[in-house]
Amino acid sequence: MLIDQLIISLQEYWIINRDNQSKSDEIIDWIETYWELAFKKENIKWHVTGSLLIMNEEKTKVLLMFHKKLQLWLQFGGHADGEIDIENVAIREFHEESGIETEPMIIGWIFNVDIHDIPENRGTPTHKHFDILYLGSIPENTPFIRQESEVDEIRWFDVLWIEKYIGEKRMLDMMNQIKIMSHV
Repeated sequence: MLIDQLIISLQEYWIINRDNQSKSDEIIDWIETYWELAFKKENIKWHVTGSLLIMNEEKTKVLLMFHKKLQLWLQFGGHADGEIDIENVAIREFHEESGIETEPMIIGWIFNVDIHDIPENRGTPTHKHFDILYLGSIPENTPFIRQESEVDEIRWFDVLWIEKYIGEKRMLDMMNQIKIMSHV
């Protein structure tokens, strides 16, 4: 994916998701200012990341990981490492963190965008991630082997009861989107 195509996808996303227009605009501005450098973590201040929220084929459960450093239940994802095809980044990170070899079925286009702070860690200063998230699905019986260096646990959660386990607004908003999609 070329940078111009990603910018068009972000513009199309905010046309449909007006609540996130300011975040989309900020990400677009950052990309247009820094081009390839926006996708490298060497850009210490802010950089683009890609993530993938996985659900089962019935759209009733989501597969989340408990992030070792952040101590939160999150979707799979990470740094672009200079790659501009953010959907591919999200899929790559999903495979790395979950150990799942099955290729996820990507549903639609960009599902969510977010800008969030990442705390200082091992000499890397506090910085921001411009996260572009996609939605995918795999069969619920797919085996996984977590990446032990970054992931404490991987688990399927029923979207109807997920509020018992997570409280982060972005995650809860995405769960509500999935509930609407699956009519539950």
